[in-house]
Amino acid sequence: MGSETFVNASEESLLRADPSHMAYLMGQIGRHEFNSPRGHYPRPAARPQRKAHSFSPSQKEAFDFLKTWIMDLSEGFTASELKKAFRQAAMILHPDHGGNTQQFVTLKEHYNCLRPLVSL
Repeated sequence: MGSETFVNASEESLLRADPSHMAYLMGQIGRHEFNSPRGHYPRPAARPQRKAHSFSPSQKEAFDFLKTWIMDLSEGFTASELKKAFRQAAMILHPDHGGNTQQFVTLKEHYNCLRPLVSL
């Protein structure tokens, strides 16, 4: 007599219908993965707020100018956020896109004023 296992028909159909249950039984996945509903992942940890930069008066003016065109720029911006905000404002103010030449030149001056804050 061998090591034959007898499985009734209802258990066999259950194993065929639910491959995740079979993987759980075989030890391929853990209990936590098996019990959590599909598509529901743990919430990511809250992102800490960055400390605001200490602006000089000219940098504060430059930040306010950029903030008038790009609303979602925070005072604790990073280099990539500043570059992204500059490019978005440049698309609005560039003369080829219906903007004013003087405003575009002013935007470039303000960007060059703010760049040293994040390129330390």
